Amino acid sequence: MRHPTTQPDVIVVGGGIGGLSAAFALTRKGVNVRVLERSAEFAEVGAGLQLAPNCTRILDDYGLLDEAKKLGVLPTSMVMKDALDGSVLTSLDLSHLERRYGSPYLVMHRSDLHGLFLRACQRAGVDLRTGQHVTEYENTGSGARVTLADGTEHAASLVIAADGLHSTARQRLVGDEPVNSAYVAYRGAVPIEKVRENNISETDVVVYIGPRCHFVQYPLRGGEMFNQVAVFESAKAGRGEQDWGTPDELDAAFARTTGNIQLGLPLMWRDRWWRMFDRDPIGTWVHGRIALLGDAAHPPLQYIAQGAIMAIEDGYVLAEHLAATQDADAALAAYQAVRPEHCRRVLTTSRAWGKLWHLDGEQRDRRNQILRARDPHDYSFTDWLYSTTALTPSQEPPMFTPIPLTALSPAPTP
Repeated sequence: MRHPTTQPDVIVVGGGIGGLSAAFALTRKGVNVRVLERSAEFAEVGAGLQLAPNCTRILDDYGLLDEAKKLGVLPTSMVMKDALDGSVLTSLDLSHLERRYGSPYLVMHRSDLHGLFLRACQRAGVDLRTGQHVTEYENTGSGARVTLADGTEHAASLVIAADGLHSTARQRLVGDEPVNSAYVAYRGAVPIEKVRENNISETDVVVYIGPRCHFVQYPLRGGEMFNQVAVFESAKAGRGEQDWGTPDELDAAFARTTGNIQLGLPLMWRDRWWRMFDRDPIGTWVHGRIALLGDAAHPPLQYIAQGAIMAIEDGYVLAEHLAATQDADAALAAYQAVRPEHCRRVLTTSRAWGKLWHLDGEQRDRRNQILRARDPHDYSFTDWLYSTTALTPSQEPPMFTPIPLTALSPAPTP
């Protein structure tokens, strides 16, 4: 790949979904961007992800939604079931979301979304560089500079650190550590023919919630593949053991679950698993001309499916302000004013939602009663999340508060 020799306006560290989407967002506004990726090639691991209307709206604005639709699936509903008995607890009509929010709900393979942004960056002329291990970040008189492991320096007016959960920039600028949830995720995406006899839905996102575990299923790639995710709390992690999240724990965690989960478990990849971490929210993402973005700023737990979406929103907001002001400091100030508070709410809501999903005993019974009583046309818990991405700070109070654990206590008997 031929690399321009001119100094870029912006350096993006990290070539994942967040970094590439930010690079594309800026480039389409006329900004000269260089992406520095540590790996030898641009690639993404994992399986499926969910893209709510607050993301597909941005894809549409970028001119990428039609391509994304061809690569993914537009599910009909999201159905939540009890993992022990398989009964339906509540559902959400996903086709109605497009009418309500103006954009569809889409599920895609993670590598397909990454490839979508990589191709968009290539077409737009982004300077894409691999094998670039950034070890240091530094503000300068006219911008910021990064230093690679081999001593090479790259300078620009603005540096965006999109270097993930274990961000070097965050370690240097903030110094906190990831928070271990003690939960583990196993994934498995297989041809749809392998699961057609398993009583699956080929049109819905189905989530089974159970004591200290949950199981997710939905189709991918135009319905040709089927994605499954098994998440559970590791007893070994709770005891402080180093070898935790192993396949024997997977089987033990789901031993009491409904038959459809039992049919899906043998199809999970058992040679790899993902330990689930997030970070405590921080209020400052901008340090001079260095800005954190994506998981470097706000890695969430996965319970409301907003991790990749928040990263895409970050790049969109920053690019819009940079184009409007033509001033890096003003754009960074606007970015700092609007994004951390929204993402704090997402992180804390994700944690609370995970606790709600994994209840047991009497609290589980009470939770199920509340979910079964939910009005299927109640969108109060999605309005704050799926509506238009804010470009200015919101003065509105939170529109959704997770069910407090006190509400899950058994109802008093007469």
